[in-house]
Amino acid sequence: MGQDKKQLTKLLAFVKGLYDDPDNKEFAAGIQSLVLSELRNEERRESWTNQINEIYELCLKKNLREQAEDLYKDIPLSGIAKDLVDLYVEMENARRENDFDSFGRYLFLQIELIVGTIIKEDDFKRIYEAIRKMKPLSRYNRETKTYYRTDFIQNKTNKDGTKEKVTKDTVDKFLFMSYDNCGKPVESLGAIDRCRIVLYTVCYQAKVSSWPTEDFDALSGIYNVRNHESHTGVNMTDAQQDYYDRLVVDKTKNYLRFLGFLLAFIKGISDNYPLSNDLFNMAGIAR
Repeated sequence: MGQDKKQLTKLLAFVKGLYDDPDNKEFAAGIQSLVLSELRNEERRESWTNQINEIYELCLKKNLREQAEDLYKDIPLSGIAKDLVDLYVEMENARRENDFDSFGRYLFLQIELIVGTIIKEDDFKRIYEAIRKMKPLSRYNRETKTYYRTDFIQNKTNKDGTKEKVTKDTVDKFLFMSYDNCGKPVESLGAIDRCRIVLYTVCYQAKVSSWPTEDFDALSGIYNVRNHESHTGVNMTDAQQDYYDRLVVDKTKNYLRFLGFLLAFIKGISDNYPLSNDLFNMAGIAR
């Protein structure tokens, strides 16, 4: 079959050369007449169109897979690259079809697969157990030229309009959606909390100087769309549905924003995993 394709390619190049040669006007006119005759036949024209569309789709799918394979070629997690590539292709197909819900689900599945693989590692569990009670922020003292850990002070506006300052003095409180989850085993936590843990511990190397608004907002948005697709909106609260509706209104930008988060997340994992010696030293545990 491969040899046949090579021969056909050579034949096509030969015919094109004849067609383009100004000395072969009669030959070119014959080719044009043949093609136009075929196109005038509605049934044959439809057949040609379908074949062209099929070739286009095959080329597009091939390109998408090549892009996904290139994206995940350096992922430092064994055994999941093929699944990640498959999910990426499904995600991009959903984007082409403007299927926002499926796009969000397949995107989050990629993140979830990476996160689920990392949190099973014993070294990661040991690291997080050691840092989860530490102060969440890392800041630099210019006078002493050293880093120090400090609390995160959140300016919170309550439903009644009153304002208060909330002190988050541990990594758990900084990351988790509910304080009830503080101290619980990582594997028992919900998907969004597990994702935040890996983002903070691996991608940020447990060093943030403020609330990572852009990343946390993107992750929450992806998670919201994933939940809407998974549950067809049935189990969503009014606030969650309102959030989803706002994401859909601006979904053209959110396609790109969510993709940007995915690319940054993959880079953060590729650059910082396996876990660094600096992270073990910060946690005060032996490798």
